[in-house]
Amino acid sequence: MSNKTLSAVLAASALILVGCDDDDDDNAAQTRVQAVHASSDAPLANVTINGDSSTTSSTYNSQTLSGVNYATASGYIALDEGENSVQVDVQLPGGEVATVIPNTVLNLDSSLSYTVMVIGNADPSSEFAVEPLIITRDAAGDGDTSNVDVQVVHASPGIPEVDVHVTGPNDDINPAAPLATLSYKASTGVVSVPAADYRVRLALAGTDTVAFDSGTVPLPAGAELTIAAIPNVNNTSDADMPAAPVKLLVMDGSGSSIIHDANEIAQVRVGHLSADAPDVDVSVDGAVALNDVVFTVVSDYLDLVAKAYDLGVFAFDDPTTLQIDAQGVEFERGKDYSVYAINDLANIDALVIEDNRRPVATSATLSVLHGASLPAAATVDVYLTDSTDLSNSDPALPGFAYTDIVQNVYVAEGTYVVTVTGVGSKDPVLQLEGVALENGKVYKAIATNGGILAADITE
Repeated sequence: MSNKTLSAVLAASALILVGCDDDDDDNAAQTRVQAVHASSDAPLANVTINGDSSTTSSTYNSQTLSGVNYATASGYIALDEGENSVQVDVQLPGGEVATVIPNTVLNLDSSLSYTVMVIGNADPSSEFAVEPLIITRDAAGDGDTSNVDVQVVHASPGIPEVDVHVTGPNDDINPAAPLATLSYKASTGVVSVPAADYRVRLALAGTDTVAFDSGTVPLPAGAELTIAAIPNVNNTSDADMPAAPVKLLVMDGSGSSIIHDANEIAQVRVGHLSADAPDVDVSVDGAVALNDVVFTVVSDYLDLVAKAYDLGVFAFDDPTTLQIDAQGVEFERGKDYSVYAINDLANIDALVIEDNRRPVATSATLSVLHGASLPAAATVDVYLTDSTDLSNSDPALPGFAYTDIVQNVYVAEGTYVVTVTGVGSKDPVLQLEGVALENGKVYKAIATNGGILAADITE
């Protein structure tokens, strides 16, 4: 992603809203703004509000939201009406940032609430460039505590025009009577409906071909919701039920949550990291799912219906004696998980981790797990270097303890050496050379008693 290209595109997108000027005053009328990361291949974002004192009069309201992840909204932030500025940077390898929305002055009106979304694709080859999208709504709402105010936004690039159907849970779709028809970047006005259980479906415009089905969702009384259809980047799909192309980001003014398609599944993989345990079998709800899993082997991702499961690990082909008996492990719709058998056999346990598998266009993304149970390696330093010589290098992960995991580490594309040493030492305990990392991919590295495992987990 070129900084110059993005800056040019975004500078050409006028973000200035015409409103009421207001002097910096303790009694100034207030407005509300929420920031939303909705660019599916962009890195974690830093959102700075009123960070440039030369362009705004509300510098005492200056604040920065750091490390905002995709599909996350800040909730409303109270600001004085009049001039306020917003800048959005995304995080790059080595602590660098790229500006995707330059410091831009917004003239805000206290009668409105604002949702500032970063949408589009960071991949420079995409026809849908990263850009800002601003949605407004009446700040007052309808004032009826028995109703819910809902506004819907189409924020998913590449998805064609859709009909929005908000119906009772068991109602059929009537293609002739959608709530609204929206193209990319379009939004509805605020619609007030009685608080109740509803079903939200997106269908290709003019048809009953459903691209997204929420199933039954409650819309609570008194809520003021902004609901955005954003790209579904989860890898959860099977041959019979492909993943929905979108998911719904629900913003209630204090934060956000996700509604996945009702048919979305979970994906789970299992790894054997218990050094003195024999080959093991893995059962799911009493049925054997994996046979003879060898130490340091990590399975492919398995498709599972999203629900709670009883997971068992047994050795010696004896399912009556479970070394691990994990009851009621919850796997949520549209999410990815790794389940590792850790510790020695006498103390074997299950470590469940929700995996990040969202690639970003600007770098490789690295996840690292300390899975080596050797007492001498209880806490280590981890290096990521371009050679085996560590003499002039600082650890990328200093003081990394057993079972620690770090995700969303952005690394420049290239070939690296991964080295594990004792804390403060330059002497390798484990070392893996020739680790090739590419932009737009996610990699998992696991330090084990037997070495370092590294794999692309994007697919």
